[in-house]
Amino acid sequence: MSIWPYLAFFALAGLPALLFTKRVHRGLWVAVWFFCILFVGLRHQVGGDWEGYLLITQRIYGLPLADAIKEQELLFSLLTWLSSRAGFGVYGVNVIGAVIFFSGLFAYCRKLQAPWLALAASLPFLVVVAVMSANRQGIAIGIVLYVMSVWDRWSVLKRSAGIALAALFHASAAVLLVLSVVDLKISRWKKGLLFLLVGSCALWLLVRSEAAFLRYTQTYISEQPEGVYSPGALFHLLLNLVPALLILLYRRKWRSVVPNWPLIRQLSFVAIGLALLVPFFSVAAGRFSLYLFPISLIFVSSLPSLFRHAEARALVRTILVVLLAMVLIVWLAFANTANTYHPYQNVLMLDAHQLELPK
Repeated sequence: MSIWPYLAFFALAGLPALLFTKRVHRGLWVAVWFFCILFVGLRHQVGGDWEGYLLITQRIYGLPLADAIKEQELLFSLLTWLSSRAGFGVYGVNVIGAVIFFSGLFAYCRKLQAPWLALAASLPFLVVVAVMSANRQGIAIGIVLYVMSVWDRWSVLKRSAGIALAALFHASAAVLLVLSVVDLKISRWKKGLLFLLVGSCALWLLVRSEAAFLRYTQTYISEQPEGVYSPGALFHLLLNLVPALLILLYRRKWRSVVPNWPLIRQLSFVAIGLALLVPFFSVAAGRFSLYLFPISLIFVSSLPSLFRHAEARALVRTILVVLLAMVLIVWLAFANTANTYHPYQNVLMLDAHQLELPK
């Protein structure tokens, strides 16, 4: 079991996070974006959902388009069908998915106080653990992150349309429509009624997501339903819940350093709400919590700026990068699904006959 490829991947953002505070060298930024796409998009037999997506791709490949688009969310099914018919199979979907995700992630990180530090904060869990496994949701998260990067410039209608687009790749993204409702310039009773309606739809999506994930796992990954309910769901949520609580408790300090404060405040309240639902919808709450990662990215990238002296800020940055690297190392060594990430394989290092292409 080797973790060196993943540590080298983390170093793409970790080292610049130590060297640069707020400066972003455009050439280096684009180069790292490109290498991230290669590392994640061209992976081979990596991630807990690899076999599941491979079977979904093979199934969609054999269907006419009208039937194929009913298999998963509309745009993901269409993307999978086109990639399969073009002969690229799951690899084509992964590459396009990586382009969409990292474009959104880099756009969002670029808006924060310390872009490299924010990017480093995303790699251990959001990218390696989540996106390198859950391709559909990774695409949706990328679109949501882009929408959040232009949140203060876009109208409510544009934000809602962006979130709706993300939901066509993974339905869970539709829950975030509740954020657009809060920003509507309408009377309080109308806003409350609409909030209740959207909230009810969100709860329905939680129930649907829990059942769908159970069915997906039983069909494509395992026949043991008890293996679906991850005891780590609360831990996943805590990655965003703890920063959310700190931001809300010390909002006077954080308000001045957090970009787009109203949005982050709303996301923080959503994190608290999801924590209350973990006992009832463990898997769904864990999956939905991935959309809350802007909280963690902002928390990590903004934390050094709370310290007055340059030496203290540099020390905090160093500690944060080391802790993030340790999170990645510990997860890859001890997590119950870490074995699905070893060994890391990339299409560029394999012969054509080793690839799992549609037949």
